[in-house]
Amino acid sequence: MKPETMTHKPFASIRARSRFLLLALIATTASPAASFDDCYKVENIDLPSGVPPEVGGIDFAPDGTLYVVLRRGDVLRAKPSSDANGFQWQLFASGFHNGCGVDAVTADKIRITQMAEMTEVEDTDKDGKADRFTRFAAGWGLSGNYHETNTLAKDGKGGYFISIGTASHAGPTFQHVLGDYSAAGRRGRNYASVKWKGWILHSDAKGTVTPVASGFRMANGIYQDPDGNLWAGDNQGDWKAITPLYHVEKGKFYGHPSSLVWDEAWKDKDPLATYRKDLDAYNKARTKAAVEMPNQEINRSAGEPMELPRDESFGPFAGQLLVPDNNGERISRVMLEKVNGKFQGAVTHFIQNHGLRSGNHRLRFSPDGKQLYVGQTVRGWGTPAEGLQRITWKGGIPFDIESFKITKKGFTLTFTKDIPDKLEDKDAWKFSSFTVQPKWTYGSDPENQRDHGVKSIKAIGKRGIEVELDDFSAGKIYKLELPKDLKSKDDKSPLQNRLAFYTANELPQ
Repeated sequence: MKPETMTHKPFASIRARSRFLLLALIATTASPAASFDDCYKVENIDLPSGVPPEVGGIDFAPDGTLYVVLRRGDVLRAKPSSDANGFQWQLFASGFHNGCGVDAVTADKIRITQMAEMTEVEDTDKDGKADRFTRFAAGWGLSGNYHETNTLAKDGKGGYFISIGTASHAGPTFQHVLGDYSAAGRRGRNYASVKWKGWILHSDAKGTVTPVASGFRMANGIYQDPDGNLWAGDNQGDWKAITPLYHVEKGKFYGHPSSLVWDEAWKDKDPLATYRKDLDAYNKARTKAAVEMPNQEINRSAGEPMELPRDESFGPFAGQLLVPDNNGERISRVMLEKVNGKFQGAVTHFIQNHGLRSGNHRLRFSPDGKQLYVGQTVRGWGTPAEGLQRITWKGGIPFDIESFKITKKGFTLTFTKDIPDKLEDKDAWKFSSFTVQPKWTYGSDPENQRDHGVKSIKAIGKRGIEVELDDFSAGKIYKLELPKDLKSKDDKSPLQNRLAFYTANELPQ
């Protein structure tokens, strides 16, 4: 049979040397002053007419086929076109319950995390439509609450990490649930009345599921980087002071107590009541975020993290993490480093506005690494902002913070282009700090706010600055505000981001 088609109209030294040569080549070909729009193009990719464009998940198959899982049940696929209006969409499968994670195993076989299970879907007779549906992995409960969405990340060994969302007080628990039920887990603003809500699980290549880590409110997207590090964001809210990005490790607790009712260590005990009464014990038990992202300025509801290509096929900032914002027209850029053996780091914007919609929660780079596809849905909250967009690197380099690293007395920053003389003046730098305390209330206002004067400043080459701050200590989030209207010294490109935050969990020893 002919497929049904729906058409719409409208690290090493070698690496360092290669990077130098690439940037040198770009410098000779890029326009003299590069803004973000000179460097990147944002395009809308329309889905077929009549299809609710609420994108739950996206992935590329090995042959380059793009799969799009829609939250209301359909799965579409197409070979990407250089023309954003030239995608020839096929309806591959239907009937899924809020599918929000997808792995395109081959051009004709995918695996989807829907509310109750992970399902393998395959086109065995090659007619363009799926004809075999098989449960691949299961074991978590289902209460009927709309908030319990799930997503996945490949583990590199044929298996998966699966994040299981908690339920929301804004929706009910049905009379009949799938799996065991916990009355203690039913309480709280976001709750875990059925098994493994608020957990990250692991499924091996045969579908056997085991728990990995607890304490998540809504890890709406997880990602394993090429080095094997597992990353998950979360949504600010109860027990999440502001939007966190976590380095996930087995057996650790990441702060939302409701999930602990499914931990054998808490059998016959009440984690929610325990930690409401004793925040000191709570703070000792929870694993801190590697990076905290203030929800007003940076990221309100973290989506799926994704690493920028290390070969710089998408421009500068290679190897840094992108984190989309489900409630903002922005994608965050995270600059990580290891301090005393633990990840922490800084965050600023990769893109804010410039034609990007809200609802951003799924990211995939094209197989050649030159385009970033963004899947969007607000899942019923706020003004509808959903669909599929892509961002293409045009070859230029914006003037921006390239790295933001901590020292024993302050920070070292490097920029993508030569910095103006103004940044060698101590008065040009404005640093402040604050703390946040996650607890049962919705979010947290900044606490312990104070300004930090610059004690000394030193230029490092043409693009680096080292600053030493007054009263510099660990356990704070540091905010940097750079002057307005800064331009690079070499080609007068405007500074893209004057605001950045560094989560200083520890100082270097």
